[in-house]
Amino acid sequence: MKKIILSFVAAAFALTAAAAYNPPVQGENLFYLSHPELLTSGNSVAGGGLESIIPASGTINPALIGLEERVSLDLGYTGMINGLSESRGNKKYAQAFGTGILIPTDWANIGAEIQGVFSEFYNMPLGNSIHLKTFAAKQFMDKLYIGVGVGFGYEMEFHKDWALTADIGALYNFGDLGFLKNFRIAASANNLGKTINFGADNAWQGYPSAFTFRGGAAAELIQSEKFVLGLSLDVTTPLFVNLIFDSGIQMRICDFVQINSSWEWNAEEAWDGHNSWIPTIGVIFKFNIGMGKSDFVRKNDWSKSELCPSAAWKNVDGDINMIGLGAVLRLGQKDRSGPDIEME
Repeated sequence: MKKIILSFVAAAFALTAAAAYNPPVQGENLFYLSHPELLTSGNSVAGGGLESIIPASGTINPALIGLEERVSLDLGYTGMINGLSESRGNKKYAQAFGTGILIPTDWANIGAEIQGVFSEFYNMPLGNSIHLKTFAAKQFMDKLYIGVGVGFGYEMEFHKDWALTADIGALYNFGDLGFLKNFRIAASANNLGKTINFGADNAWQGYPSAFTFRGGAAAELIQSEKFVLGLSLDVTTPLFVNLIFDSGIQMRICDFVQINSSWEWNAEEAWDGHNSWIPTIGVIFKFNIGMGKSDFVRKNDWSKSELCPSAAWKNVDGDINMIGLGAVLRLGQKDRSGPDIEME
């Protein structure tokens, strides 16, 4: 009898959530709008086909920051242009920004990202919000990474509401598996807690949705000295009542330029006629730069570092176009040498 009652309560709970599920357009992607690399990465929970990790990657899966070996800083800005008329006070321009830091330590990798989204479009009413996400990730055993995150946000325009959430994620790197190189699988549980309330009388309409679960895989399909091709596939279930598929393809040419493209199918937005069928596209350049010759720089082995500027374009529902610009600074060079072994 107790099991029947519990099953009935669970079913009623799920039906209530399903009936109230109505996030704004792009509400599920709120944390990914501020940086070009996230706009075009296919929201990859496994780090994308070419394992491109920036501090903001922790908003997708906190375990991802465990893959980075260097101190990294990111900065991104996205301008959003609305094709609809300005009648009835509809805005023509919106924007988002983000900046963060990732610091590897002997104990764990830690990071933080602060992000703002300011969108008063009638056709994308995300509001004006500021969010802070913090993460920590650690490598367990040889190939397993686990990460956790805590986030706080406040929306000050439409809803005047706040968010307090937790994230948890894991990633397993298989290495080379047949024709799949650097093959990774990953999963994350995001927005565990209170999200921004979209409906005045119904807390289930929060966004990005509470209890969002994501799973995915990524790998490199072609590896050569001058060309690398990678692919990622992800499935997301916001609140268990929507289904989102993301795919991303990344190409690196001559270890200098990287081309990203991604495509998303959101069942809820497709049903309502708001899903864009046009893939996003972006480009990243890598420059090796000098950081000076001070004692501090030498001590941290930062004399040679990487600066990676990027740009991206994303279409939303035909009426809204997003143009993103950003950069990532990775201090030092990736360690490609094996461990030092001394014979006694």
